[in-house]
Amino acid sequence: MSSLAITPRKQSKDLTVWEHRGPSDTLVVCFSGIGTDPEQSPPYEFARSATQNGQYNTLFIADPNRTWLNGPGVLDQICDEVENFRAAVGARQVISVGHSMGGFSALALPGFVKVDTVLAFAPQMSVHPEIVPDETRWMMYRDRIQDYRIRSIEDHLNSDTRYIVLHGRHGREAPQRDRFPRRDNLRHFIMPHTHHNVPQRLKKEGVLDTVFEQAILHQPRRLRLTLESKLRAYLRPAEDTATV
Repeated sequence: MSSLAITPRKQSKDLTVWEHRGPSDTLVVCFSGIGTDPEQSPPYEFARSATQNGQYNTLFIADPNRTWLNGPGVLDQICDEVENFRAAVGARQVISVGHSMGGFSALALPGFVKVDTVLAFAPQMSVHPEIVPDETRWMMYRDRIQDYRIRSIEDHLNSDTRYIVLHGRHGREAPQRDRFPRRDNLRHFIMPHTHHNVPQRLKKEGVLDTVFEQAILHQPRRLRLTLESKLRAYLRPAEDTATV
């Protein structure tokens, strides 16, 4: 998948973790989405963008059972992996990133370990049927969840982490996008002519690596200008009337 030195760190029926060691003091925790093959664990994602071509220490994390962190013991294992790797590489800042289910996981992580910045592409706010009764996607995986440790991302947001969330404006995203809270430390960008394919659109416009870089380096103005100029993205207004 990549010429970068990405090596297996942990592999079990409940969790798959890979690592990359770079020369910086930044750790990026990159969560996979559900993947395309239900018979296989999701592969790692965003190898070049997350490591910035090998510069950053990176943990790639996949949930083989697609539980949105609700599998027995999964979240505790992930927290242990992050803390142990952070200590091993001497990381001074931690960034969590991901798309879809990976974005959900990236947003949840700062509720349990210290994370400086989150970059989440088209994340779910919740997959709990009582919280998102109008969400009908991913049911083959959601129906298997027995106990919810993470009912809603809103329960685990904090005031110390910087959150960057990107959603498409398409109506199919509304059950998740429109439930995100307004917070001073959460910048929520809406991308016109985009559905769940946020990272694919960023890559098509040639700015995926740039968006990662600007988020990791905490360059909010440059990030906003990049998204505005390349994708006509805008910050979510006080009242949302998103349509296709």
